Amino acid sequence: MLRVGILGCGNIAAKVCDSLKRNKNVVVTGVASRERSKAKKFAAAHCPDAKVFTGYEKLAKSDEVDLIYIATPNTYHYEHAIMCIKEYKNILVEKPFAMSKAEADSIFFEAKNRGLFVAEAMWTSYLPLHKQVLEWIEKGRIGAVKYVTANLGYDIWNVPRLNSTVLGGGSYMDLGVYTTNFALSFMGDDIRVSRVFARQLSSGIDRDTTYSMESEDGSILGNFYVTMCADTDRDGVIVGERGKIRLSNINNYRRIAIYAPNDTLLEEIVAEEDYDHSYVYEFESCAKAIASGLIQAPEMPWSRTVRICQINDTIRSMM
Repeated sequence: MLRVGILGCGNIAAKVCDSLKRNKNVVVTGVASRERSKAKKFAAAHCPDAKVFTGYEKLAKSDEVDLIYIATPNTYHYEHAIMCIKEYKNILVEKPFAMSKAEADSIFFEAKNRGLFVAEAMWTSYLPLHKQVLEWIEKGRIGAVKYVTANLGYDIWNVPRLNSTVLGGGSYMDLGVYTTNFALSFMGDDIRVSRVFARQLSSGIDRDTTYSMESEDGSILGNFYVTMCADTDRDGVIVGERGKIRLSNINNYRRIAIYAPNDTLLEEIVAEEDYDHSYVYEFESCAKAIASGLIQAPEMPWSRTVRICQINDTIRSMM
């Protein structure tokens, strides 16, 4: 059984705890906030059997947790990851993993020196339907990939943290990491950013961002769009030489379908579990990896997270 500590009591942490209530292999044993009243309220609502810690440092020092899930605002991920690692704790860090490639490199350096498990909570990479799409592509069901596109948008412009430069806000850092991970998953790691257009506020926060990527040899083109100002269809399409794959909701796949060149539906798979249950997969992966003595999750190896951070740096510099 994997004992999990929750560092940060925000909305995403609440969804994670609710999802884990059904799982016997992963249990939340600790919850920490800088305000004890907030931690107690969170625990009562989402994990009543968990111990409440006032202050993140106390959770990091606790011998009652095997892995700490870091769900604090974006700009605090690095600080809290390093703090936990120095206390010899395995960690799962909410996306975006870090605010720069330099921060990610530092986290992995410290973890490797201590033999600790670290993973990014890019939950889509752990989903069964994501793995099914990879299998279809690897088996040549659509031939060589030629074009990839995806969008992700929500009407969340009024969420305070998304409008805060101090908290690492903006549509790209909150949502674009999903489309970039989508690109790397289906275009391969050998890709580069070729164009970026962002509509920014006077603060520098991007309301929405459109960007193009291509493989180094020019054989694959990708176009991506994210916004925090409107609900989009959130779909993705992978076009190959002999067909295409369409994914409904790249933020948590609801349906995947493969088509012949004439748009004839060849096969489709619909997600069986409810939406929030999908958080379980990333924690089960962590539990399995730690039990096996691994320090990386096969679904999100360190190289993938570093590459995402590197692309994030590039896109932000081109806005």
